[in-house]
Amino acid sequence: MRAWAVSIGSELLSGQITDTNATFLAQECAAAGIDLIRVTQVGDDLQALIDTLRQALAEADVVICTGGIGPTDDDLTREAIAAVAGEEPLTDPELLRELRSFFANRGQEMPERNAKQAWVIPSSTTLPNPVGTAPGWLVKLDTAEHHGTIITMPGVPREMYRMWREQALPALQAMTGSHVIRSTTIKTLGIGESAAEDRIHDLVLRAQPVVATYAKDDGVHVRITAASDSADDADRQLAQGIHDIEERLGQYIWGRDNDTLPSVLLEALEHARATVAVVEAGSGGALSAMLTSVPSKDPTHPLLDGRVLPLDLALSQEQAVERAQDLARRAREETGATIGIAIVVFGGFDERQVLHGMAAVAVESDLDGTETTFVGLRATIDDVQRRSALHAADRLRLILKESVTV
Repeated sequence: MRAWAVSIGSELLSGQITDTNATFLAQECAAAGIDLIRVTQVGDDLQALIDTLRQALAEADVVICTGGIGPTDDDLTREAIAAVAGEEPLTDPELLRELRSFFANRGQEMPERNAKQAWVIPSSTTLPNPVGTAPGWLVKLDTAEHHGTIITMPGVPREMYRMWREQALPALQAMTGSHVIRSTTIKTLGIGESAAEDRIHDLVLRAQPVVATYAKDDGVHVRITAASDSADDADRQLAQGIHDIEERLGQYIWGRDNDTLPSVLLEALEHARATVAVVEAGSGGALSAMLTSVPSKDPTHPLLDGRVLPLDLALSQEQAVERAQDLARRAREETGATIGIAIVVFGGFDERQVLHGMAAVAVESDLDGTETTFVGLRATIDDVQRRSALHAADRLRLILKESVTV
């Protein structure tokens, strides 16, 4: 299957935003065995959109559009697709009812301009959007002029990612007929992308299953994709690929596919019946925010206390270690938590506002005694906060893992 991705929005051409959707779709298509032949950016111009869609349909089996399906006058993707299909948009009463309900649940009245987000055309199948107001379309064309499929999704990344993985990609895989594609993503932490690829380099070079690494905000992801004309063979290849990756990277693996690091940590805390108290000096509360970003199943959240202290650039490494250990101990004692964690960032900023230093992470617990580890930092403050919190999260993950296996 040949695909052409079209990123829509004048803000892309003016440099106001970065086209992360195209990068995401390129990675997803490669992992799914879809041949992405071109990526195009188009502004909010109806004729330019129509021309681009016609050209894409002449060369590709499927055209994947993102953006331009909002409620404003410059959101023209639906109009362009309708023009290419030679069909008139109509308002779907059920979609309109769902839109009004979406706004009502927020205590708002739907602006009438949003009604265009309930448009459909005869050849379209609606792709529901559970986290936004813009449903997508899957349009199959088989006319004298055009033969192929157009998929359009929101430009908002969090909405598009979910719609792609839950609806658009399965629909495309179903269209491949007897060609079966199986894939999974293994998520790791505590190892960099180059180090991870070094360990699995021979697997990356292997033709089947396809193995690729991606550096993400929550660690390194390893995507394994198996393709075959037989479902049994695809499943067998995928299972072998998962086994091989787990054998090489097992100690770093924290989850798969839709797992999130906060949910995995929270589940591990609840399973171990453990509680945690956190003090962060220089990480901006990033670890506490991570732990509280998902709801707890229990009435009492495992995070008993989270305190944020300012960055102290006067600390030496020895002082930072002493302070981290003292803060972890006091946090645990004062709250009665099973685990006390303290993050203390130290170092200095250069003229570019890049911090050169480290984060000392002290953990004190009944489960694994006391330990202090470090993560080297050479980054802006946002990345300092993210990386130091990830390192602390990884230490917490390993302690909880050991407590279960003991």
